[in-house]
Amino acid sequence: MKRNSRKKTLSTSLGTSGSRKAEIAETALRLVNQEGLKRLSVARLAEAVGVVPSALYRHYPHKDAILDAVVELVGERLAEHVEKVRREHFSALSRLDALLAQHVLLITSNQAIPRILFSEEVIGDADHRRARLGDIIHSHVMRIAAVIAEGQEEGEIRSDIAAEAAAVMFLGIVQPAAILWHVSGGRFDFSAHARTAWKLYRECLQPRKDVP
Repeated sequence: MKRNSRKKTLSTSLGTSGSRKAEIAETALRLVNQEGLKRLSVARLAEAVGVVPSALYRHYPHKDAILDAVVELVGERLAEHVEKVRREHFSALSRLDALLAQHVLLITSNQAIPRILFSEEVIGDADHRRARLGDIIHSHVMRIAAVIAEGQEEGEIRSDIAAEAAAVMFLGIVQPAAILWHVSGGRFDFSAHARTAWKLYRECLQPRKDVP
């Protein structure tokens, strides 16, 4: 009886608080991290949140809507990381170094991220989700490109390269390594790879001494 009363109370709060929708998405991301995508369902999510399924249906009518919300949440995390390094660091290279560390931490502490970014189960036949994921990644590339362009203006980064291409290369440090780390069950040393790759990448970005 107490359990049903608790569910009823939480169900009511879900209907009246906009912040609950974000809480549900956060819980879904946590479940994907702990249990994988296959176990994610409206019923399982309702159980984890502590409400009856009908309370979730007010916000997310089906599993696809939940996956859409989780994809948006990942996009928000990526944007937040760029803003964080902008606030805390004052040169382009130090921002990129810190951003790489943020990306490594995000992935190694959250198995859900590679599952979402690299899984056909998330994209499936949902063309709108495929397009949205593409938009999120492109926006992230452009944010990184803006950091690189600022470094070029300051003379910290060589000016004879395209900022957007350099931004894609930056993500190239992360994506293949994230896949290797994920499929190896964490045996691939993602952090060590990032440190080594960063040194090579930084050398490629620094102004060439033979160019005035």
